[in-house]
Amino acid sequence: MAAKLVAFSAFVASSAAFTPALSGVRTGTTSLSMAMDKTARAPIITVFDHRGCSAHKNVEYTGRKAGDQDDEMLVKVQSTKVTVDSNVAAAVLKDSLATLKKN
Repeated sequence: MAAKLVAFSAFVASSAAFTPALSGVRTGTTSLSMAMDKTARAPIITVFDHRGCSAHKNVEYTGRKAGDQDDEMLVKVQSTKVTVDSNVAAAVLKDSLATLKKN
């Protein structure tokens, strides 16, 4: 189930993150391409919320401290190659299509 969630999250995040917000920019004379690249890389977004946690030292953020609760929160974005077994992808597709309403 975790692999399905990771694969789906990566797919949604990649399409949202790489879609330009400029609707009128793409014309026949511009070189803007909406095609996905072949590297299978997608942004992976991780949210850290260590507010009130004393179980371990928080070492993810190494920048300057703010001196308030923001020092215990962090959003990390990194581009990672997403690899999924084709059987897992087929199962996710099958489950998704099964839950969609028939029109």
